[in-house]
Amino acid sequence: MLYPFAVCAFAGLSTSLGGLLVIAVPSIDNKKMAFSQGFAAGVMLAVSFMDLLPETFDTYYAYMPVITAAKAVLSLLFCGWVAGTAINGLVVKDRPAGEDEILFTLRRTAVITMLVMVIHNLPEGMLTVFTSAHDARAGARIGLAVALHNLPEGMAIASPVLYITHSRAKAFFYSLAAGMAELMGGVTAYILLRDFITSAFLNGLMPVIAGIMCQAALCEMIPAGTKISDIHHTLYGIIAGIIIMSIGLFAF
Repeated sequence: MLYPFAVCAFAGLSTSLGGLLVIAVPSIDNKKMAFSQGFAAGVMLAVSFMDLLPETFDTYYAYMPVITAAKAVLSLLFCGWVAGTAINGLVVKDRPAGEDEILFTLRRTAVITMLVMVIHNLPEGMLTVFTSAHDARAGARIGLAVALHNLPEGMAIASPVLYITHSRAKAFFYSLAAGMAELMGGVTAYILLRDFITSAFLNGLMPVIAGIMCQAALCEMIPAGTKISDIHHTLYGIIAGIIIMSIGLFAF
């Protein structure tokens, strides 16, 4: 019985390894920070369009015509976009008097990145635990794949925290906390909600999460990166995030 939780813990805590990679860097300047914002956006876009949306579409396509399946996925994606807009609206938008504009922008995007990653990790933890409980081999495969793509997610969380606070301990802690959300989501769902959560529910949740991630990437991360430094640094980050996440997704 402990096996599904161990797999989930391994997958979730790998986010903190991404945080360790960030705090190993001697310093982060504006160029590196703009790259980091683009990197976070690239990670979110790659997860959305190469993992979450195709998986749900394939599931729906098995039961309905292709056009209907596409409409269902796009409708859920739009719902996620609206939810992402609402979440971002809860984050402080007014810059306190005397605070540097770049620091304020990064503080805002750091909070949004953390929220979005936690929202993404919760159902991911549920999927890892439920799969591992029913099929140990499939659970191990999913756990390893999730762990691999959690590494860049941890980097995306830790980078702005390190830049703002200059604290490696805080940068690591926040990347660790995001990974713990995956474990908490999996354990809580399995213990309390295993009779109610179905594969159909989890599949339907994926495009909603993709919409939240896309909204954050396109409306928050990329604009923040271009504000911090030259647009080329943000663009390089986007490309790097997509490539690295693609390797993690397609390796398994």
